[in-house]
Amino acid sequence: MVKRRRSTITLTKVAVFCAAVTTILAMSASGVVFVTGGRNYAEQIHQLALIVMLAAYVFLIVAITAAKKNQPISLRVVEKDDCLLVSPCSVEAYAILDQFNIDKFVRNPHKDISKDRRNLLRIIIARDVIIAECFLDVLVLFPNLTVLDVQDSKVDLEFWSGLEELANLSDVLATNAIPDDVLRNISFSLPEVKFWTGKRRNLVVLSKAALNPSGV
Repeated sequence: MVKRRRSTITLTKVAVFCAAVTTILAMSASGVVFVTGGRNYAEQIHQLALIVMLAAYVFLIVAITAAKKNQPISLRVVEKDDCLLVSPCSVEAYAILDQFNIDKFVRNPHKDISKDRRNLLRIIIARDVIIAECFLDVLVLFPNLTVLDVQDSKVDLEFWSGLEELANLSDVLATNAIPDDVLRNISFSLPEVKFWTGKRRNLVVLSKAALNPSGV
């Protein structure tokens, strides 16, 4: 299976790049000062490079702080009988997709999905449907996607190798959806992802305040 890779540009990556470049420039400016014996123009270049480097590092600190602030709470997935208990998670953080919605999103992934909704969604359930490789173009829109349920679905084999694009994915319910040989290969390439196979399981979403679970 051919693995697809997307280059994702984030604010933190840009900040790290800027910090690295300005550090190199500042070091080069220091070299110029040494070579020229500390002439006036060399000192000015050096001071300017240090100011730019300082600004880049301030930008890096702000970017890292913002990234940590926006990082969602980790979900806990626990098996109990024929269920997987997922918490803490609100009912607004999961979506159940039928074939009609899957096909609609595949045709136009960016339509009718707000940025807030993309960040909020943590669980996607797409059971008993046909899933093509291009469905990944929909899933990558949700940066905090953690649990994917595709039980009893007919899944394109190329779809599995693309799961590496989902950075926060931790659990995949794949009963009757993934061949054993493919599962072995994917388990090696994605050791941090837990694949649930064998018996079919229900997902039970628990919030902090909920007394009774909401099963899906």
